[in-house]
Amino acid sequence: MLIDGWLYSRKRKQRWWRFLQLQEVYQSAQSAAEPEKLLERCFRKLGYPAPEQELVFIWRQWVALGAARKPVLSPDDITSLESSVQALSCHSIPFLAWLDLCRLAIGVGLYGFAQRFRQQAILCGASIADDAGAKVPTTAALACGMYCCLELQDYVRAEELIVRLEHSDLSREKLRQARWLFDLLSGKRPSRAIGDRSGSDELDQAFGDYVFGRELALVGPVPVTVAQGPEIDGFDRVVKFSYQGGDKGRDSETQGKRIDVSYYNNTQAERLADGPYAEVLAQMDWGVCINRKGRSRFPYDERRIRQLESLQWLLPDTHLNAGPNAMLDLLRFNPSYIKVFNTDLMLSAGRYAGYRAPGAKPIQYTRSFIKTHDPILQYKVINRLWELGYIRGDDRFEDVMEMGLDGYLKSLQRVHGADEQALL
Repeated sequence: MLIDGWLYSRKRKQRWWRFLQLQEVYQSAQSAAEPEKLLERCFRKLGYPAPEQELVFIWRQWVALGAARKPVLSPDDITSLESSVQALSCHSIPFLAWLDLCRLAIGVGLYGFAQRFRQQAILCGASIADDAGAKVPTTAALACGMYCCLELQDYVRAEELIVRLEHSDLSREKLRQARWLFDLLSGKRPSRAIGDRSGSDELDQAFGDYVFGRELALVGPVPVTVAQGPEIDGFDRVVKFSYQGGDKGRDSETQGKRIDVSYYNNTQAERLADGPYAEVLAQMDWGVCINRKGRSRFPYDERRIRQLESLQWLLPDTHLNAGPNAMLDLLRFNPSYIKVFNTDLMLSAGRYAGYRAPGAKPIQYTRSFIKTHDPILQYKVINRLWELGYIRGDDRFEDVMEMGLDGYLKSLQRVHGADEQALL
């Protein structure tokens, strides 16, 4: 029984497993006489307290909307639901429970509704370190609160939590990362002094010298028809993603021929390492792995591959995807300018030929949003960097930034959600 309990505890920490429990309950509840009973039972299974009556009322409405099987949803179908969520107290359920409901809303295609749940999570997280029921806030609670305050742009409170983290058991390295992210997103430092090399190793120092003061083109994987390749090739450094050799990703008209730096997630790093990677690395100056797992695919003494500093430990139960990871990594080394090309934050479903392995299954974007990459967080981070003038972009990227979060989520819902294909 002890082993079973341990395994069950581990399952509760897996956001995909928690989503599957809620998804099953949501589907079953649509034909149940008392749908609230199923929600209460699921909350117990997930380790959460019973939902309060206000949330139960929202659940009934949500279930009824799914049971109606409407072929097309109108804005009025969910406006009252969104307003009801906003009216709830952020303390009515735990922080992770809000995030789980957010993921369920994404799973059924309602991105604006998901954002209302997520906003409650961020408000809850911002005050989690002051929970009267906790004798001494954990280091994780302080770090969570610090990030949530940053996202809410409550910089006074965020700095207070950093001071408290300085008296916790958090490592000096992570304290440095938290302070740098605070300085970056709060706009405390001028745009030409946002770097942070204090924790750099030898490879970071060399990469920093390579990036410092340079104009960078950061070229995403979205296929375009705009002839901006010559402009891209005119930058001091050209940064791309998942370069595996050859001409793919180097269309001279739309992407530019040059690749000086390429970033790799775990899957892409594995694919590179399993091939003639030395020949690929010889065609560019640097390869950058998103985390230790990707870097471990290559020999320790490989000097063209480095690993970026991950900020995942600070984030609310999610990961950054390749774009914001690369932006934050590059900004550590004070480039003079970053311009983003061929990037629209998943509003286009395709990727250029060669970005993914031949024969790979199509990307299931909704699954990725739920399991790994919260699209709301990705947008918020990138949009804040854009607001502060740290990055600029081509016309498409600028259009997406100017949409604001609500406009972006409406567009994302049209592409992946329930506007024309009610996924409820």
